[in-house]
Parts: sequence; C-alpha cells; structure tokens
Amino acid sequence: MVSNSIFLILISSIFHAFWNILTQTSNNSQLFSGLKGIWIVVLAGVYFLIIGYPNNISQELYYWALLSGLFHGFYILSLSRAYNTQDISYVYPIARSAPVFVPFFAWLILGEKLSPIVFLAICIIVTAIYILHFEGQLIQGFKNMIQAIAHNDLRWAFITLLLVVSYSLVDKKAMDIFLLQFPNQPFTNGVTFFFLEATIGFTLCNGYLFINHSPNEIYKTWKKEWGKGLLAAIATIVSYGLICVVLQFENLSPIVSLRQVSVLIVVYWGCWKLGEPYGSQRILAGLLIITAIMLISIGDESNTIIL
Repeated sequence: MVSNSIFLILISSIFHAFWNILTQTSNNSQLFSGLKGIWIVVLAGVYFLIIGYPNNISQELYYWALLSGLFHGFYILSLSRAYNTQDISYVYPIARSAPVFVPFFAWLILGEKLSPIVFLAICIIVTAIYILHFEGQLIQGFKNMIQAIAHNDLRWAFITLLLVVSYSLVDKKAMDIFLLQFPNQPFTNGVTFFFLEATIGFTLCNGYLFINHSPNEIYKTWKKEWGKGLLAAIATIVSYGLICVVLQFENLSPIVSLRQVSVLIVVYWGCWKLGEPYGSQRILAGLLIITAIMLISIGDESNTIIL
C-alpha cells in the first residue's frame, strides 16, 4: 500500500475516533446520531449547491449507493439493538471482527488477493484490538465470549458484523465503478458517494427514531447538542469520505483493518481523560498496530492516488 493511502486512512481514523468520542459523550447516543445524520444531509445539500449535482452518475452507481445506504442504516439500528440486549463486553468484539471475515469475502466476491505479509499484518491488528478489549487476558476473554455465544442471544451482534462486512464490500464495488467512470476526480467521487449513501442511511435511522421516541424528546436533545452534532457530522464526512477515496485504489481488506486504529485512539483518549496509566497491554497494542502499518506499507501492491 502506498504511503499516501496509509496517511489518508490514518487521518480518517483520527476523525472517526473524534466523532465516536462526541457520540459517546452525548446525552443520548441514538438521538445524537440522528442529529448528526440531519446535519450530514444538510451539508450534502450545501455541497451539491456549490459544486453542482453530477447528473452523469449512472443508474448502476445509484443502485450501489442505495444498497450501501440501506446496509449502513440497518447497521446503526442493529448495533444499537445489540447494545440494548446484551453486554458490550460480548457485542463489541463480535461487531469489531470484520477484518477477520472481509479478506475471505473480498477474495470470493471481488477477486482480491493478499500477500502473506499483509495477511500477517491483518492478524496483528485484530490481535491488538482483542488485547485492548480483553485487557490483556486474551485466552480468558475468548473463553468468556465463546461461552456467551453458546448461552446468550447474540444474534444482533452477528447481524451487525454481517452488515459491516456487507457495506464494506458494496462500498468497494461502488468506488471501483466510480473510478472507472470518473478516473480524474477521486476526491469528488468519494465525497459524492458518501453523501448519497449517508442520506439514505440516516433517513432510515431518523424514521426509526421518530417511531420509537417522542418528538419532544428528540427535539430537546437536538436543541441542546446541535453544535456538537455539526462537529460530529463534519468529522464523519471527512472520515468516511477519505475512506471512499482510498477504496478506489487499494484492496479492501487492509483498509478495513487499518481503520481499527481509531479504536486505539479512543482507548488512549479515555486513558488521558480519566488520568489512567496506559498500561502494558495498551502500549503493546499500540506497538502491534504500528508494526502492522509498517508491514502493510511494504506488503500490498496498489495504485497511486491522483491528488
């Protein structure tokens, strides 16, 4: 993978961590996500008013944008349902296991091939994320999770995982087509596709919110946190817009894996905020991810992004 692709993914991870922190620190994460979605739709309108709407987008691209939007929308709802029905200690590692499954489906559906070095890097990143979540107790953590799978209703966690893998594959396919049709504007392609799928996804989410929450409750949260919601929306646009740019040039599997850097950022932020020591397992996870980034930089052949 070329260095500018890695740089864009790391920048994306920082913004991804930022909007996650804003969501976690909101009064109601579900309603805050709906507010963020409203801002994204508004900013999409402003964006297309300024640059003009691309009327030459093919019907095929609209199909992939619709499918991606549906997957993203159901993903947000599924993740919320998973957290409401089961303990986060079981849901989170399952929902974050996409890098384990994406390589197989990317090979099966997209025809991607991984070098041994990149495969090793992906394994290292997944191990680092599990070290963070299980607080260094990998074996005991997996035993607890396996026991939970056998005895608890974790279907929503697995549905969430399926949706993550699904929208990742769809977005990769869509961005390949975008680049084929518009080869000289990768950044415009990425932002345009993000706005299309996000408008569909967040429309679905907000419809669900208004069905399950009173309008007064929703408006009260939105009025109090509108500025914070705007920041989260901008961070989300930058985060996933950059990923859509990189998807046009790189294999899907290392991208999905490298995005997990955002988890490390959020954990380190939590340590700083709470004044906790970083601890050996957190330092180890950071070193593992840095090692994986170096391996991916030398082990994945790719194209160069046209800046």
